[in-house]
Amino acid sequence: MKNFLKTSVIYQVYVRNFTQEGTFKALVKKLDYIKSLNVDIVYILPVSPIGKVSRKGELGSPYSISDYTKINPELGNLDDFKELIKETHARDMKLMVDMVFNHTSRDSWIKENHPEWMFHNKKGELSNKVEDWSDVYDLDYSHPELIKYMVDVIDYYSSLGVDGYRFDVASLIPKEFFVSLKKMLNEKYPETIMLAESVHPGFVEFLRGENYTCLSDGELIEYAFDILYPYNSLENIRDYMLKKEERYLDYYKYALFVEDSLTPARSFRIRGLENHDQKRLYELTHDMTILRNLAALAPFMNGPMFIYNGLETKSDHVQDLFNKDVMSWEYDEKWFNFIKKLIEYKKNPMNLKLNTTKTLLTKGANLAFKNTYNDGTKTYGLFSLSGKEELINDNDLVDGEYVDFLSGKTYTIKDHSIKVKEPLYLFKK
Repeated sequence: MKNFLKTSVIYQVYVRNFTQEGTFKALVKKLDYIKSLNVDIVYILPVSPIGKVSRKGELGSPYSISDYTKINPELGNLDDFKELIKETHARDMKLMVDMVFNHTSRDSWIKENHPEWMFHNKKGELSNKVEDWSDVYDLDYSHPELIKYMVDVIDYYSSLGVDGYRFDVASLIPKEFFVSLKKMLNEKYPETIMLAESVHPGFVEFLRGENYTCLSDGELIEYAFDILYPYNSLENIRDYMLKKEERYLDYYKYALFVEDSLTPARSFRIRGLENHDQKRLYELTHDMTILRNLAALAPFMNGPMFIYNGLETKSDHVQDLFNKDVMSWEYDEKWFNFIKKLIEYKKNPMNLKLNTTKTLLTKGANLAFKNTYNDGTKTYGLFSLSGKEELINDNDLVDGEYVDFLSGKTYTIKDHSIKVKEPLYLFKK
């Protein structure tokens, strides 16, 4: 178990749109800024060349890869990438790279040199399992040679100094690959951090209904991974923010409760409500009170805090995946400092002793969590999602006086109840 992940902060960077230049060299110049946020792991979107056939937008999707062994010249060259790794390590941060092993671009090196490794439909045509992914073809892992090739790709990047990998739609990749990969990593790079984009339940149902492989979360942990996405629950809270119906928030509470109980103790879920595929929190609500409560969920919960570049600058839209769309560097100082305060909480060494985060099944437009530590200590995370004061009641809330980490103010829980408007991280006084 990689216990350090309990207090880790992962910062996702879309290199193309992080700076005006959109290069590794420009990102190196921003590493001090990222370090100033107290980040542990810099996670960057795929670094390989993008296919040209059926390209989406002007620049194409970084998830449509033409050659895994090459560096996208739009981002820089191999020496630039090596320099990024070196400079990230010099600031005592790790570098994680996105790997897209379920599919390749429609003009990829694999397609041209090993078309037998590509997925073919019942008509014998090159195809993919998800029609909307019109710029890619899927891979066919029934070929041992493909498995070896892909394991060698990871071996290559690890030899350069890459510390971890985020696997795109990991659930769609057969277990045989992950078993081989994990064997190699255990032998050569045992400290490698493995993050799986485990897919949401509707996607699992769809794929299995079409008779395709789709690994469960438990299988992903068993075969290779340390961290999973929280996609069993995430849709529910986003539905609540879009539709403002409390039933979706009730679904979220129960989904979180189940999701966490089914997550093996040696593994984690990333904690964050934003990424490159999801609408920004600020898009979902322009109410600053709700926004503060939403942002404060991630650091309180067990598992690494996940920040998509721009959360700290209150970015108001998800960056275009297929075109140039540079992150705004204008920011609200009060909001920026609030995000830094949340990170300060996540980095507290006490969280290394955090055992569980329990979701309380409360009623109303609120969320409540109870953290339990190795020594029996308990803390509460309480959040209003209405923008107004919410009464939170639950038998797990123990009466007494508490101090809020975020504000330093004292609060009282009485009759297992407390009124909450701003997010609270409560410690027994």
